[in-house]
Amino acid sequence: MQNRPKKRVIIAETILGMLQQGSTLFGRGGIMVLPAPTSEEVLALHRDQQADLIVADYGLPLMGGAQLCSKIRSDVALRDVSFIMICDRTGPGLVESQRAGANAILTKPLDAGELFSKVSHLLMVQDRMAVRVPLRITVNGRDRQTTFVGMSQDISVSGMLIESGRILQQGERLECVFTISERVVTVGCIVVRAQEGPRGTFRYGVKFLNLDAKSFVLLEHVIKGGAPRKGAA
Repeated sequence: MQNRPKKRVIIAETILGMLQQGSTLFGRGGIMVLPAPTSEEVLALHRDQQADLIVADYGLPLMGGAQLCSKIRSDVALRDVSFIMICDRTGPGLVESQRAGANAILTKPLDAGELFSKVSHLLMVQDRMAVRVPLRITVNGRDRQTTFVGMSQDISVSGMLIESGRILQQGERLECVFTISERVVTVGCIVVRAQEGPRGTFRYGVKFLNLDAKSFVLLEHVIKGGAPRKGAA
């Protein structure tokens, strides 16, 4: 496999302090982490390094995260960067971060698994792996709850493509259970696209909603290392 250029991630030091030491995603070889204590230093680093992603704190000194994001989005030379804002659940942070142009907004207390999923999705470091894994799928809707089986066509840390004879609608919420590398993974999903498959089947792109940190790390490891051992869910 050819070596890929490292993705540059500028992250506020306050955010790093919220994560466990040795976080797998930020410690991996394909990512260069550039910590910054202030919004001004984030801006200077981005001008110099042309980052792929910025993870900022709404309360970051000196200008604050929202003003930082607005300043970057208004600069043609700097605006082409993904931006994750971390803010409090209450207060003006949510609205101001959205108006400033953040790609994703997460709230405190920070969920490491959710942050890793957003980072991986925005950086697109989660190459999809073509693998057929049996799935047990439960539809959780207002009008029905039913369980059926399906097969994954490919899988990543942000979602997967599944195939089944069951008709589903875009926006439906599912619970998928599968075994990968001898570990049972249970994850909530939402159907984001649907299309007809071969021989009267249907294919659905589903996005993971609540993949826990351990399962995230497992999938990341399997995708990087090769096909997992197959097993029934």
